[in-house]
Amino acid sequence: MGILVSHPHVAAVSARLAEGLAREGKLAGYFTGLAFAAGSQPGRIAEALSGSVPLVHNRRLDDSLGDRLHSYAAVELGARLAARAFGRLDGRFSTYNALFLAHDRAVSWAPWPRDTAGVYAYEDGALHTFRRAARRDLRRFWDLPTPHYLTTEEIFRQEERRWPGAALALHQEPEWKRRRKDAELALATTIIVASTFTRSSLERLSVKAPIRVVPYGFPVAEFPFRSAPPSGKFRVLSVGAQDPRKGTPYLLEAWRRAALPDAELHLVGGLRLARSFLDRYAGLFQHWPHVPRAELASRYAAADVLVFPTLGDGFGLVMQEAMCCGTPVITTPAGGGPEAITDGETGWILPAGDVDALVEQLRYCAANRGRLIEMGRAARARAERWTWQDATQGVLQALED
Repeated sequence: MGILVSHPHVAAVSARLAEGLAREGKLAGYFTGLAFAAGSQPGRIAEALSGSVPLVHNRRLDDSLGDRLHSYAAVELGARLAARAFGRLDGRFSTYNALFLAHDRAVSWAPWPRDTAGVYAYEDGALHTFRRAARRDLRRFWDLPTPHYLTTEEIFRQEERRWPGAALALHQEPEWKRRRKDAELALATTIIVASTFTRSSLERLSVKAPIRVVPYGFPVAEFPFRSAPPSGKFRVLSVGAQDPRKGTPYLLEAWRRAALPDAELHLVGGLRLARSFLDRYAGLFQHWPHVPRAELASRYAAADVLVFPTLGDGFGLVMQEAMCCGTPVITTPAGGGPEAITDGETGWILPAGDVDALVEQLRYCAANRGRLIEMGRAARARAERWTWQDATQGVLQALED
């Protein structure tokens, strides 16, 4: 079985899968954007530049890919330039849309390795690739990294009723994108998701294709266990998009009510909330719109606990990153929490949207910092039991079933 893996920009989930398949001798090809084999001359140049250009470090891939790596750098760069030039005129030229649409077309036109028996592609970047695969009667594996779009839209509507005016805009996919997603789903012969929550968003639609849940692997090599426990003020960290779906309003309200002395709340990521709403919590938190990935490990290590109060996520890689560093996590069942965390041992899983429960948990954590250190060790041990190598084996089993 040779699997062609397609993703437009070397996302960790696709790169680790491709490398794992290559080691098992089951990769037909990894079709992606700008990428380098680590041991190649371009790869060595990229490593030399990684200090000043951090992005290129993430584009260096395992030498095990060999000639199975197909880097469509020109397609990725062209899509990014088109998005910059036309993004404000047409939503199809947003950076995300331009990357996925252009890459899908390019892969559907490209020569495919002769041993290709199946195609593994991701939501929004699979339509034309799947159509070609269907004409050749090849298996089509659709990776859905987020809950189905109808579930996501429903969450935003509910949160608008709960927090009127908090969101900058209600999320709703344009009609052309809905049709595209529906067509990809209809073409899939197997669906791969990372959490039972995402699977449930599909099961409500009575999807016919089999759905396999394979949690993402913990990135233990990229996020080492911290060398010392946190010191100084009690610090709570939240990483990722800060918006209603991610539960940021609940975190801010819980932090205000908890009123913890000698404590700090740090938000990392785009703050997609209205200024009129944020003014209610002025002075209660510190915000960094962007932190380079290379610096995230030190942020996790310096925090007593990571809070990920999502109302609907495909998984939540930040939970795994924090756990690798020895930082326990507070989250909800509406994402990958049940797959990653043992409640009360490596973190806590609270009811989604429950401010009172979050207030109580924050107060407990602040009063029991020693217990958090113990849980952090258990979190790292949990991470080492399910690495990307284990996740690849899980995907392989799903592909072979």
